[in-house]
Amino acid sequence: MNVLSLRDLNLSRRAALKHLNKISPQLGTIYRDNRNFDKGPLNHDAVTKLSPSIRHRILLEQEAIRITLLSHSFHNAEKFITEIFWHTYWKGWLEMRPTVWQDYKNQRDQDLINWQNNVKLIKALEGDTGIECFNSWVKELRETNYLHNHARMWFASIWIFTLQLPWTLGADFFLKHLLDGDPASNTLSWRWVAGLQTRGKAYLAVADNIRKFTLGRFNPENDIITTAQPLEWQEPPKPQRILQNEDVKSNVPTLLIVTEDDLSIRDAPLPHSNIVGIISLNSTKDRSITEVSDSVLKFSAEAIDVSVTDYVRMNATHITYISDGPIGEIPKIAHELGVSQIVSLYSPVGPSQDTVGKVNAITKKQGLPIITIMRDWDTNCWPYATKGFFKFKEAIPTIIKQFNLT
Repeated sequence: MNVLSLRDLNLSRRAALKHLNKISPQLGTIYRDNRNFDKGPLNHDAVTKLSPSIRHRILLEQEAIRITLLSHSFHNAEKFITEIFWHTYWKGWLEMRPTVWQDYKNQRDQDLINWQNNVKLIKALEGDTGIECFNSWVKELRETNYLHNHARMWFASIWIFTLQLPWTLGADFFLKHLLDGDPASNTLSWRWVAGLQTRGKAYLAVADNIRKFTLGRFNPENDIITTAQPLEWQEPPKPQRILQNEDVKSNVPTLLIVTEDDLSIRDAPLPHSNIVGIISLNSTKDRSITEVSDSVLKFSAEAIDVSVTDYVRMNATHITYISDGPIGEIPKIAHELGVSQIVSLYSPVGPSQDTVGKVNAITKKQGLPIITIMRDWDTNCWPYATKGFFKFKEAIPTIIKQFNLT
């Protein structure tokens, strides 16, 4: 569906929109019938490859749906639309159960200690397992920072049930190397494969399925386990209420904090005419306590700079832009700019939210708490994520109508 690299397709809003409009005629039954096939590295022409744009909100979820529905009926485009809503669902589910993210981090850190220098783990991370398909996916992930969604499921299942490695370390490996690495989608998808997300249900990779959907490239019939016992299940926390937006003053000098979680700042509900300064806070390096892929770090940094630079260029007034500003200096910068408030587009549960929370603890002492602004999409969609996805899915027609996407 494209000739540009994954990075170039997703680095700017302009490029992502151009690509989406180009491929939108194919996002109906063609997408539905072909999306499950993984043809191999740099040959993923059956999917959009716009997941990094959606993850960083270079493109908004509702934009992708609206453009798609210009070319298709809901029925024909339902598969693609459902994939977009999976992203929204995972975000909402974790947002209402933030301790699941903290529990993952705690267990990951302990597993990193317990499995340090473990030969089996090292071989898996190097793609030296004796399982051809798995080794190929390790190589593809490291070299391209992408895996087909079907391959991600197979990979996770083999990691957990065949190789019997801690799921947290597999999730950590993905989050460090995926250009579209998302705390909610990644953590909860791995939990789902392991049988921790839905009681008594684990996902087992099957050799025939891998053979079919890789078009015969792989057939691990004698290499992978054929039964799987879900990991020990624990009742998830009861969902918390979604936070409500705070009041933002419209006629005072404002400092805007931008994170990698939401880069559609030019059409965000912000006091645009009064923004005098922008500080970007890039928490991509905090996806793990070990080293994150250099390509992933570069992409997020460049995407932030492209987004903010475009915003500053479009704005008629002078705006001071400080890239990846030091946390401890933010109160001083705010004072020098003479701002009366600090605002930030809401960061969902994950590294960015953790970072913004640390900054807020500092600025609040100076009488400038960070005012977070949540998009209408999130405030309206996330509350439906109280149970499983198929319950959430029932609300999709209502949401589409509410946002006038048809």
